[in-house]
Amino acid sequence: MLSTVLMLASLGAHAASSSFSSFDTDGDGFISKSEAAGSETLTVIFDKLDSNGDGKLSEQEFRQ
Repeated sequence: MLSTVLMLASLGAHAASSSFSSFDTDGDGFISKSEAAGSETLTVIFDKLDSNGDGKLSEQEFRQ
């Protein structure tokens, strides 16, 4: 549990310094798992952020 909280805090800091579009490399408005692979932190917590379980992150999910 604590490790999840720390990872989320780390992603929050990462999201503040990185724009959604820097991960959305194909410009479709979502971050796929393959696009998220560029960030170890995002890869680890991807499924927790994917609140609707569609296998991709919307900008709203990314900024949670």
